[in-house]
Amino acid sequence: MRFGIYPNLGKADLKQALTALTGLLRLKKIDYSFPLSMRKGLMEMGFTEETYETEEIMGQRDFILSVGGDGSFLGAARTFQNDDVLMAGLHLGDLGFLNSITLSDMEKRLDEILSGRYREEHRLFLAPAIVHGDGHWEELPHVLNDVVMGHETIGQLARLRLFINDSFIQEYAADGLIISSPTGSTGYSLSCGGPVLGPSDDRIIIVPICAHTLQRFAMVLRKDEIVKISIPEREKNFSLSLDGAYTFSFTNKDTLYVKSVEKPIRFLRFQDQDFFGSITRKLVRKVADCGK
Repeated sequence: MRFGIYPNLGKADLKQALTALTGLLRLKKIDYSFPLSMRKGLMEMGFTEETYETEEIMGQRDFILSVGGDGSFLGAARTFQNDDVLMAGLHLGDLGFLNSITLSDMEKRLDEILSGRYREEHRLFLAPAIVHGDGHWEELPHVLNDVVMGHETIGQLARLRLFINDSFIQEYAADGLIISSPTGSTGYSLSCGGPVLGPSDDRIIIVPICAHTLQRFAMVLRKDEIVKISIPEREKNFSLSLDGAYTFSFTNKDTLYVKSVEKPIRFLRFQDQDFFGSITRKLVRKVADCGK
């Protein structure tokens, strides 16, 4: 099996983690590479003898391992979403829901990968697009987590009109709206009262952010339904965030469309990992830690 390692260069403990990981891969005679775009930073850490490849070539490998937190996992998933590759994450940092490997169980998990003791999951991506006032259709980056719309000015009430399959649903008065995939259901959506969906679920979620009066309930939609959002003429400058990684301006002349799409990339889950049990334990532990 040929590995591609996709690290987050901003992690403080990255050098130690990569030293342990690459040493283990060499011991098990596993071929691996790093992204050519990260060569300078990694060579400054001392990784001078490794193979460096473009993301395009790396996407032809069997397995992609992101190294970092949930944001690193999402970044790697966006990069390799159109490649027929299996992916997992090595977790560094605080609370995380997406990575299935830790430094303490890394060797055990590598052995399970090599022996095929895992499950493969397909996850829905979100495909947003903006139709501008002049009729121009702008395709936006496809993302794994969520699409969030709200005022560019923090704290200012936003009014957003929601349509599903071109049928008007309601006008929200809220801080914003979240359109979430099942993967994103453990992120911003969850903190705003949205439900948790299993990673292989094929539905999408709409969650208002701090909605006024009784408009605060979430909606769960089929994967084939199309979400459309516009804003009243009296509203001015809005901001659109995709996975927290891309930001776009949005005006009252624009219309946002979001649909779900399936991608070739596959995600790994180990046979002894129970998604909902793991989520519950992590959230309870986080609450307990906050009380210390």
